Amino acid sequence: MRIFFVLTVVAAAACGPRQATVRVTIPDLEGVETPVPGLQVIFLPYDRDSIVRGLEAKATSPRPKVRELDSLFREFRAPYLEFMRVAVTTDRLRRKRDSLTGALGAGAPADPGVRAIEDSIARLTPAETAANAALGRTRERLGPSIDRFRAEAAKWERETYRSYEETVRSLGGRTFGNPVADTTDARGWATMTLTNGSWWVTARSIDPGDPNGEWYWNLKVIGDTVALNPRTGLHRPRY
Repeated sequence: MRIFFVLTVVAAAACGPRQATVRVTIPDLEGVETPVPGLQVIFLPYDRDSIVRGLEAKATSPRPKVRELDSLFREFRAPYLEFMRVAVTTDRLRRKRDSLTGALGAGAPADPGVRAIEDSIARLTPAETAANAALGRTRERLGPSIDRFRAEAAKWERETYRSYEETVRSLGGRTFGNPVADTTDARGWATMTLTNGSWWVTARSIDPGDPNGEWYWNLKVIGDTVALNPRTGLHRPRY
């Protein structure tokens, strides 16, 4: 969902500012939980999901083309995963080869380790080429329908959530304000200084194994550290 915040922070703290630290981790292509660098996390002095649910309850129609998009997303995911897995493996081998040849210098071509890596790359290259071609064909076949249905969903979102900011303003007091945000570092950490009162942290990250899926979090900040991970988040389609 695309909701843009354009308000201005107005918040005074009775007990002074406090720091909130967040760490974001999601499964990689192999299912290993991995830090997410460069991800924006937004801190809000209200629960955005409660506002979103209220606006959706007032919608005159349900979100369009959900079933159609879910079906297309499932069909796209298999060739995408096939390509990504072989591409990531091949890229890892190439980087390992380049690092090794850089260390060995002129003797690199005769090194058994380098030759073994080159053989592995040669075996994987045809599979990578075939998987890329299959993904391209799938994208050409499914892409126009996905784009068309997403456009309908985007129109529904604009209509359904058009009064989001007005609803936030109606809450009054300290909630009449912009979010404050930070970006995760290389280890997935982000820190923000918050004023006194209740805050929620919200973020979304594309699933590495599914370009049409995302991890989404909207958690109340309790204590000084919040973990955004698969156990605390929601995996959902990117309509």
